[in-house]
Amino acid sequence: MRILIATSFYRNGQTTHVLSLCQELQRLGHKVFLIITRLGCPSYQQWLKEKGIPYSGTANPLKTIRLCRRFRPDLIHNHSAHTLKAVIELGRLLKIPTLTTIHYLDFAPRDLLRQQKAAVVISREMKESLDLGQMPVFLVENGVPLFRNQFNKKKPRQALFLAQTPPAKKENFRIMAGELLAQGWQVISAGDWHHPGAKNKKWQIEIEPLLSQASLLVGTGRAIREGMAAGLAAVVLGEFFDGLVTPANAARLRKYNFSGRAFKKQLTPHRARRLLKKLTPAYLEELSSFGTKYARAHFSITAMAAELILVYQQILTEKTENTAP
Repeated sequence: MRILIATSFYRNGQTTHVLSLCQELQRLGHKVFLIITRLGCPSYQQWLKEKGIPYSGTANPLKTIRLCRRFRPDLIHNHSAHTLKAVIELGRLLKIPTLTTIHYLDFAPRDLLRQQKAAVVISREMKESLDLGQMPVFLVENGVPLFRNQFNKKKPRQALFLAQTPPAKKENFRIMAGELLAQGWQVISAGDWHHPGAKNKKWQIEIEPLLSQASLLVGTGRAIREGMAAGLAAVVLGEFFDGLVTPANAARLRKYNFSGRAFKKQLTPHRARRLLKKLTPAYLEELSSFGTKYARAHFSITAMAAELILVYQQILTEKTENTAP
């Protein structure tokens, strides 16, 4: 299958998701061309070249029409509200179906979404709350690489904050980092967030090296999935605080894509201290074992790509049936 993928460039989990999807589709034998608008970051450009992912970083996807015609895609899979209008027009010009993965609840504009063949949502919360009329909506959760890290009792107590931090998150991160540092933890930030005593590594394209050094992951969404897959205990903390991911609450937190919206607690220093007291070496090892097993059962990027291929095939089958004489 020949798949045109479109998104806007951001330094966040959404871009990581798109790039990982491109890699996995290619590994499974499919042809991919990526339109990633306003890609002005040399490190990402170099990464795409090294991984052999053909791309265009144009600010206007419609300017890729000649490239697209040469590529001859079967369909277009969009991932950003900012590229949606252009993707629909590209689909019309190329006479192929389009669909969009909706990565956040306030995705807009909905009227443009309804002009596509289908939508993909990444959580049950989103599936239950989204109303797109008669348009098919498929639930395909985010998949991540299944890293082969093993729990190491000799590993230093290191917490990795893997997130970009809009203002709504900063106070919660300040509280948690302060309590971690007070209890002797090392704190690493991979993102745009800074805190006295924490080491800032900036946003990383390849996150596995940092995951392999940590024993606790703090963040939301895809970051939680990556942390669990790498054998880290995971704390859901963003605008809201849902606490540690455990066997007792994992299904509920997963329904809300580990966003913090499952319980919507407010983090306080007392709650942070109470959580950290639980993190004995034995409990960290227990959560590590649980997380890796849960990730292998539910977060595999190979399984995610396979589900998307089934969605693509269904859309293309409907197109063939609709154009049959």
